[in-house]
Amino acid sequence: MIDKIMMALKSIDKNKNRNFLTMLGIIIGIASVICILAIGDGFTHVATKGMQNHNTKNKVTLEFTASSDEDTKSGFTRNDLAVLEGIKGVDHVKLTSSNPEASVTVQHKTKKTSATLNKSPKKLKLYKGFGTKVDAGDTGNIFISKDLADRAFKGKALNKSLVINDNVFVVRGIYKIGDFEYRPDIYVSKTIFKQLFASQISQDEAKISVNPSASKKAVGKSAVNEMKKFGEDAKLGKYSISHPDQISKSFTKTLNNITYFVAFVAGISLLIAGIGVMNVMYITVSERRKEIGIRRAFGATAGDIRNQFLIESIVLCLIGGLIGILLGYGVVSIINSFLPFKAMVTTYAIIMSLSVSTGVGLVFGFIPANKAAKSPLVGLLKEE
Repeated sequence: MIDKIMMALKSIDKNKNRNFLTMLGIIIGIASVICILAIGDGFTHVATKGMQNHNTKNKVTLEFTASSDEDTKSGFTRNDLAVLEGIKGVDHVKLTSSNPEASVTVQHKTKKTSATLNKSPKKLKLYKGFGTKVDAGDTGNIFISKDLADRAFKGKALNKSLVINDNVFVVRGIYKIGDFEYRPDIYVSKTIFKQLFASQISQDEAKISVNPSASKKAVGKSAVNEMKKFGEDAKLGKYSISHPDQISKSFTKTLNNITYFVAFVAGISLLIAGIGVMNVMYITVSERRKEIGIRRAFGATAGDIRNQFLIESIVLCLIGGLIGILLGYGVVSIINSFLPFKAMVTTYAIIMSLSVSTGVGLVFGFIPANKAAKSPLVGLLKEE
């Protein structure tokens, strides 16, 4: 086998220019597939990172959906919490909100606009201003987004007053929101959020921690039934079980399918490259009929001749595939400087590219190789 590979490399080396032009289609096709898969995998990683909850193994999320879209206060109460914690197999329950933000009206002078508001995170990078968060006990200062600063203040918002639901605050910091990032328009202190805005947010999710020995499915079913019977807002909406891990997996699968489809479309160019490989192999067989005749005369079988040209076709495509992978990796490194996320060249993409290259060489090299193998010895010798 090694001898045949070395023979194939020598044959390719004899016609460098012609074989390089033949490989060019393979190189471009593989590089395109590598880039598309890298961008798709990188985007999928970023998009699903926030959805994945690594602590969902023993957790069930019970959701309340209000019948009316205007109902923003119905959900779970303290009495509901006691009912849920009394269910067999439940360790503890935490009530949360699916949208922990308050919708508010803000005003600067005569300019009014709507905005979303939440309590300050532990650390925030500011575009203008000082500090990394609004301190928990701060009752007068806020951070706002650059978008809100442009809307309400025409950009000049720092140290200016802003009225939020009839309460006056001072803008001490402005932050930017990235392309693939979500943040509310305003951050206030934890104290102010609890005093003035928390009552506007309904607790419509119950995070149920299940004992390891209990069944998540059984606990979830019991939770829904108990809330239908004893939930204080049962008549105002419906209860259902959410599976975050399944949603995350489904979303990831959808993104992957889209990526693979686009990569497949880009890979169609490999069919054209394969036709080029077949054409050059036909030329190679025609040019080496003398060599085929001599080898057959010295005892080489039809299978030996077929394998020789088939290996040459595969080696030609593999070299093109390897160059394409290197080119794709280089292009990905460059475009990472411009993307808001990191494109990732995975081992799977490399293995798939090499497999496709081998497949192209095998499929499109077989017919010329088979023609060489079936050439009659008498005809080959007569030509000489």
